[in-house]
Amino acid sequence: MRRLLPPGLWLDRALCALLALLSAAALFHGFRSQDDGLAGLGIAGLVAAGWIGTALFDDSAFRRARAVREAVEKASRSRARNP
Repeated sequence: MRRLLPPGLWLDRALCALLALLSAAALFHGFRSQDDGLAGLGIAGLVAAGWIGTALFDDSAFRRARAVREAVEKASRSRARNP
């Protein structure tokens, strides 16, 4: 059974997708209006969205992070019992 992702993660993913859509629109509009600055801004936004997306949409990274978090919590609980 799949566990649901935290609510903040859904918001992060939605904002990343929105950044990609707005960047693509800026790139398209920059090319159409021959505005190099706007086209460059669109390219930078798409690169940023892709970079962020590799972290946000990588489920194996979340499994590893969860395993590390659980191991740290387990170690801290065992230290609390045996000082």
